[in-house]
Amino acid sequence: MDEGLTPLLVAAISFAYVGGVSFVAAGIYLSWKRGRAHPLLLVAISAMAISWIEAPYDWAMYAQFPTAIPRMPSWWPMDMTWGGLPSSVPIGYIAYFVLPAVIGAWLGRKAAARYGWRRPFALLGVGFAVGFVWAFCFNALLGARLGVFHYGRVIPGLALWEGTKHQYPLYDSVAMALQMMTFAYLLGRTDDQGRNLIEQWADSRAKTRLQSFALSVVAVVVVGHALYGAVFAPHLLTKLRGDVTAGPDEQLFPDVENQPFHGGY
Repeated sequence: MDEGLTPLLVAAISFAYVGGVSFVAAGIYLSWKRGRAHPLLLVAISAMAISWIEAPYDWAMYAQFPTAIPRMPSWWPMDMTWGGLPSSVPIGYIAYFVLPAVIGAWLGRKAAARYGWRRPFALLGVGFAVGFVWAFCFNALLGARLGVFHYGRVIPGLALWEGTKHQYPLYDSVAMALQMMTFAYLLGRTDDQGRNLIEQWADSRAKTRLQSFALSVVAVVVVGHALYGAVFAPHLLTKLRGDVTAGPDEQLFPDVENQPFHGGY
């Protein structure tokens, strides 16, 4: 690894790789055990599939990373992250999105059983709450406050620590929570055979388990992209309109210039 990596950065990168590989391995094992794709594996596939959107999302959010972090090669699609997309992002998306989704699904099912709530509403509500807390702790505290990454500009009035290099846009936590909420729903809303809604749909249209698996993968990837696109669109629009203007005068990282302002019709 780069000599400039701090222990915190090493820990963050390790979380991405160890967490991502662990969830994929668990999903494969559970799928083998039940003889068909497990919802955990499908959600992991969806999370990794949408990871390419991180780069344009970073660009729209003015997110920057320390230069010591290894970057993806130049052929990575739409590599718009200022300074390059960290190479740990694709596998890290699995750890980042699936962990809170698993927690949200588990707590949502517990809440539904204990309080008599309808499971769909419990999974969505608890999934969103867990996702928001997770995104805030990871992005605002670990990221913006401790320096794993910074946000160069934010929408005035909608961020914490506005005007400093530690500023954090609260709407980022809302966007991430919506994605995690959906994954929690896909993990927790299952029938007596352990199939989520996507698997049930795939089974109704497939003649073999292999066809069902293929349809499930395609569907969960499409759902992941549709939702991420929906939560990304407002961020892109506000950037292009020139609404993302608040930020510090100081340089976020000493060895790279801040991402320049862009936007305004």
